[in-house]
Amino acid sequence: MTIPKIAVFFGAGAEIGYGLPNGGRFALDLFRMPLDSDKNFFKEQIKSIQNTSIYASKWMPKNYHNKRIHVFGKGEFEGLIASSLEYKRDYILDYFDKFDEKVAKVLEKWYIKEDVLCAKFKENTNFDIGGVSYGQVIRLNKTLAQEVSLFNSEYFSAFIKLLEINNQNRNLKKIVRAFLELLVGAFGQNLISKLNEELFEDAPDALSVFDDLSGVFSIDYRSVGQTGMEIVLEEEVIHVDKDSFVLDVFYTLGYLILEDIYSGAIDYQALIDSHYRYLYNPKAQWAKFCRICIFLHCVRRYITEKVTVDMNKLSSGPGFYHDLINLSDMSELVAIGTTNYNSFVSQVIKETPLSKKPVYHLNGSVDDYYDPYLNTIYTGLTEKQVSQHSHILVPLIFTQSGIKPLTSVTMARRYVELYDDFMKADYIVSIGFGFNGDDGHINGLVRSLIEDKNKKLCILYHGNESIATAKKTLQEKLRLTSGNNIHILNVDDNRNVDGVPWYQALLQLVIKKPNQQTG
Repeated sequence: MTIPKIAVFFGAGAEIGYGLPNGGRFALDLFRMPLDSDKNFFKEQIKSIQNTSIYASKWMPKNYHNKRIHVFGKGEFEGLIASSLEYKRDYILDYFDKFDEKVAKVLEKWYIKEDVLCAKFKENTNFDIGGVSYGQVIRLNKTLAQEVSLFNSEYFSAFIKLLEINNQNRNLKKIVRAFLELLVGAFGQNLISKLNEELFEDAPDALSVFDDLSGVFSIDYRSVGQTGMEIVLEEEVIHVDKDSFVLDVFYTLGYLILEDIYSGAIDYQALIDSHYRYLYNPKAQWAKFCRICIFLHCVRRYITEKVTVDMNKLSSGPGFYHDLINLSDMSELVAIGTTNYNSFVSQVIKETPLSKKPVYHLNGSVDDYYDPYLNTIYTGLTEKQVSQHSHILVPLIFTQSGIKPLTSVTMARRYVELYDDFMKADYIVSIGFGFNGDDGHINGLVRSLIEDKNKKLCILYHGNESIATAKKTLQEKLRLTSGNNIHILNVDDNRNVDGVPWYQALLQLVIKKPNQQTG
């Protein structure tokens, strides 16, 4: 029997089992990070530049060594909110539409049990949670929405009832306001988008004056979403227990709900995009150059120093990286690709025959540094070497942006070499990668392998949607004309498919359909 050839591609979801955060939590934590040490590191880099060099005289702004150093701060919250409401408004509205269901999932992870929460609520209000509803009392302007299911929600009504009884409580008022701001902001963004796109339902095509009036409406983002952003990014969660006052308990619950909403809705691609270009022109906008440089150093520091990893699992498993060893016993693993920045997969396979296989970091890594002046990538430099370099170097980490470094020779080779190695595989297996819009450079590569080279893609899917729905969604994300070369394996929390380890299920699939297109 021919040994099947497998290529594996990892995304952030593959590392959650090792204790790493998902993408949304990662983003929230980044903007919570204090930046003093990263700012000081940047200052050391500036001191290392030779004032008489061409680099200093032609590329850097005048008097750069005495200029103020800028970082991302509260002033950027408005941009985060605007981008999140624009691109994730459907997610926010769906969250509020299923508010009780979402809160129940938050409670599953919380150390305060639901019965304690209910008892405290009844003690303060004389009502059970669910015993009061504001669906007939609160109505949103019909211009925004005909019906809002949030107002019928048991838990939202519980927050409102508590506020009604304790209307001077500042913390509870902030939580309720934050919910309402996000709700109104998401509905408002829908309305504004529709008005701007369809201001005139009919108009003569030959007259451009009607097009000139498009895009005239906007939202004041300082009044929408700012409260919730300030809560989750600036305030400390209150530690409560079964003996805590009911208002403190519900404030903490509200904090956790907001954190859950923002971890799924926060979108900082526009913020990074608006700054990334200035890596290549510090003279044009010194403040933005500073912010993006320091932000990238912060990202690297967060990954290398702040991320909590289950070291026991990383050492001996179980986890998807350790499963590669079992997979390689039954197949030929031709290559490993990843969008993750750390080197955990290399650490896991270090003492195995797989250590000879290349691991392609397509979104950069903590071991890479980038010189925007020369468009050059360096690998393996120490922090001391970086701080003393004659040019300002930044960690090569594509967060939600950073396309230009793709044009560097080193990064271009990674993509070409990964593509060539993946061409050798019978199946390409994707684990924990979402194929989202901001990964279009990777989506195009995978699409080419599927449609142009007739390669088969297997997705390990962990979700509640049906296989058919998940497959249709994936086909749309990859913009495939057909889903015939896609197969989806639904994995559980133990990485099993119908009770069988995913790699065994994969091999059964490959052996069963070696020359067939999968459905």
